[in-house]
Amino acid sequence: MLRKMFVLFAVLLLFAGCPSEETAPEPVQGNGEEENGEGVQGYFEVEEGTATSASAGPAENGEGAAPPAINYAEEVNENLFVYFITVGYADTQGDAILVKKGDFDMVIDGGPVEKKHDVVNFLFEKGVDDIEILVSTHEDPEHSGGLSYIGENFRVGEVWRPVEGSASYGEMLEGIGAEQGVEYMGRGDERIFNGMHILVRNPMLGDERFFDSDNDAIVLRVEDRGFCLLLTSDIDGSAQTQILMDSEPCDVVQMPWHGMSEGLSSIDFFFDKLEPRDIIVSGSSKDWTNSRQTLYNKAALRDIGVYENYEGDAAKITYNGDEFSIMIEG
Repeated sequence: MLRKMFVLFAVLLLFAGCPSEETAPEPVQGNGEEENGEGVQGYFEVEEGTATSASAGPAENGEGAAPPAINYAEEVNENLFVYFITVGYADTQGDAILVKKGDFDMVIDGGPVEKKHDVVNFLFEKGVDDIEILVSTHEDPEHSGGLSYIGENFRVGEVWRPVEGSASYGEMLEGIGAEQGVEYMGRGDERIFNGMHILVRNPMLGDERFFDSDNDAIVLRVEDRGFCLLLTSDIDGSAQTQILMDSEPCDVVQMPWHGMSEGLSSIDFFFDKLEPRDIIVSGSSKDWTNSRQTLYNKAALRDIGVYENYEGDAAKITYNGDEFSIMIEG
């Protein structure tokens, strides 16, 4: 009898130590990238209307609020990744860009509202947990339409915006609820994040403004350990001339106005001043101005590489502190 009781006790102990399927551990949220630059797909899925929020409120253990979203680890030697997310479709061009270095995340524009779920899914897949800086380059809906939804799904440290914009645009940006609020940015403003020097090249301020949404858009020059990236939004020839007068060469340039007519009026001056090794053409495949071929021809004459983000899920720049590469994810 004693032996039977011992066997029964051993069996019960064995079953108690085996986890059931219902208590299996949750997938681990990675940082979206490995140090060698190869992407690691985190396990996130946000279906339409059911996005999982990454927002973090006060700590449940009663020890106070979570650290501010503007916080990040100072890891200046980490790889830099820049993603031009594919958000354009048909005649809608659109932009949404992720700049990621270590756990510092900057998102520039949110694409059109029709693509908001795609953008949020993409950010989760790349391991974004909170957004230190959310930039709205200008009010156009194909750039700003998805920003509110990003704010619903991520804690945001600070929002940057241009001076130009309607009252409803300003209310939308305030409604994101950034912990450090909304800051107006203009030419000459600069910040350093995780070793990256981010310089605002546009818009001009005061009487020098164009009072035009496209030409008063935020243009950013991102420099990191000798590498340069210029993000140009929708500025046309007028604003291009102003920022190019004192511009230094830059390795990779996003073509303004999605590489079409209004962005090409100063194209020779643009290339001569910036001397890019590669250019990014973002937006959609629909060249409804029939002018991109001019851009491609002039780039080919200068041996400039051309990467179109609408050929895959994103155009991805990787910089390891020594050299950079560009690939189309798909």
